[in-house]
Amino acid sequence: MKTYTFYEEKAAYLLKTMGHTVHYQNYRAGHSQIDIVTQLDSCLYIVEVKYRSAPVNDYENWVSERQCQRLLQAGVRLVGTFRCTEIKLLLIAYQGNGSKAEIIPLAVN
Repeated sequence: MKTYTFYEEKAAYLLKTMGHTVHYQNYRAGHSQIDIVTQLDSCLYIVEVKYRSAPVNDYENWVSERQCQRLLQAGVRLVGTFRCTEIKLLLIAYQGNGSKAEIIPLAVN
């Protein structure tokens, strides 16, 4: 199994244990690809999963502002499908082998 697939599966499992319903993994919308789309209550979560083999502290550089905007635009198309009233972007970051997930909310300006 490829590294990115392993960590995406791990992230999907983590979200399920937190009560999320996983709707899609590797969802494609035009030129955008969303790693995981989940729902918790009436909130749709667009999730980007990242893995780095060495520890890094600058999470803000893991996902660019432009990528956040593209992810959000792709996710907005799904809000009505799942009857959600809110949409949030999350980064699930893994650093080093065997690392625990760090869940970081992403903000779009």
